[in-house]
Amino acid sequence: MCSLLIHTFLDLIRKEMTHSNKIFQFLTAVFGFTILLAGACTKIPQEGSIAPDINYKNRKQYAISGLQLNIGDFQASTSTLPLKFEIMEIREPGGKDVGALKEDIPVIRYKEEITGNESAAELALKSDTVMVPAVAINLYTGVLEIQEGNKIPAGEYHFDIQVSNQSGAKLLTDALVVEFKEFDVISWSSGMAQAPEIERVGDSPNEIRFVAYLNGQPLSGEYIDFTKDRAAGFKGTFVNDTDDGEIWSVKFPVKEADTYATWKMVTDVGGVEQVSYEAYNFNFVIGIPGSYVVRLYK
Repeated sequence: MCSLLIHTFLDLIRKEMTHSNKIFQFLTAVFGFTILLAGACTKIPQEGSIAPDINYKNRKQYAISGLQLNIGDFQASTSTLPLKFEIMEIREPGGKDVGALKEDIPVIRYKEEITGNESAAELALKSDTVMVPAVAINLYTGVLEIQEGNKIPAGEYHFDIQVSNQSGAKLLTDALVVEFKEFDVISWSSGMAQAPEIERVGDSPNEIRFVAYLNGQPLSGEYIDFTKDRAAGFKGTFVNDTDDGEIWSVKFPVKEADTYATWKMVTDVGGVEQVSYEAYNFNFVIGIPGSYVVRLYK
């Protein structure tokens, strides 16, 4: 636009210079045209903007169904702040229902300062139970907030998120992709023959049956035990030793922590039975209550 106006202005000068009796009109035109040029060539600043390269760092994330987790490191780039965020759509490519992500679940919120010395009754007075969606987005930070106690089925969920500010809005399709697992083995001792395996076998009762294997053969429950530090792991209560494993009643969810399993090793030395014990740690998580089998290999 500026280039076109300048060329027009120069043409006008050439024409006017050939008519000396029109100097006054020429000077008037120059003055007016100067004002026009100044207005046309001045860039008017916008009232904020959303940068074209906004996104989430590490777009693909992982979560355990039933456990609490905050996800999302939003990169605002040069966008004008503040920004606001809204989930526009949730999809599961396999066609699974996404209703569990929107389901309201009870969450305890504290309304007063906690000193750490309160009784259960005092804590109850300092808290409220509110209903919140299993998965929601923080309006001002863009962090995806997943609540403990959710019942989200295993699957890969895609989130379309709208980002807005005073200048407008931009829709980020597949802004975050979160793969949910119902359980996972985080780590295991190198002394184990292979990674522990977890299988969900029913919705009830809320228990875990641990099956120990030695050289590929399953052992009865009396050949496996757990140290007292198991409370840092699955926080279970012993139920029974059976021919196909050791059963523990468990208060779910099982959160990430080291658990130590002890194998009872029986060998025959010169006709004399020798008993020894070997302990190995592993770390696993299970979010949704139910009945599970955990197989451990030595």
